[in-house]
Amino acid sequence: MKLGSIHSTRSLRNLYFVRTAFQVLWAAAVISTAAHQPQVAAVLFLLYPLWDVACTIYDLNTFSKSGSSRTSQIVNAVIGVAAAIGIGLTVFQTPIYAVAIFGVWALGAGVLQFVVGFIRRKELGGGQWSMILSGVQSALAGAFFIILGLKDKKHIGDIGGYAIFGAFYFLIGGILLSRKLAKTNAMATN
Repeated sequence: MKLGSIHSTRSLRNLYFVRTAFQVLWAAAVISTAAHQPQVAAVLFLLYPLWDVACTIYDLNTFSKSGSSRTSQIVNAVIGVAAAIGIGLTVFQTPIYAVAIFGVWALGAGVLQFVVGFIRRKELGGGQWSMILSGVQSALAGAFFIILGLKDKKHIGDIGGYAIFGAFYFLIGGILLSRKLAKTNAMATN
């Protein structure tokens, strides 16, 4: 692995660990405020896609240099901003629509994450299976949020579980990249 590639991989690993911590804290905050402080939960709910956009932009600036991966992430950022706008317009008056909009975003973001994970699997020589699985899980969860949100069966507090699953996948991705970096460092010192 080249020096620039090592730096980029380290940045990606660090991003995965930061996303893990944020998502666990975010999920705890949403779950704990949804029933008794719905306005606070609504604001947190609105912030989630924007957090994802910020992480995507960081990723684009530090790791994603290839065309297909980069295009998928730019589309993901645009979808995230659109989702935040849609959620912002609906979350305080008709939260079920906000949950459905979140579902559309999670579905689209999941498909794009699957694509990026698959591309990076080739670029990094592995270590992206958790991101591929996360993309599949996000797309499936998004479909359920759309269907059940429109039937008023899912609420903002239910989204916390989605974030916890995502945190788990990012943790595994960070660990796999840490192992890859350790292996590269061991080979370099020998």
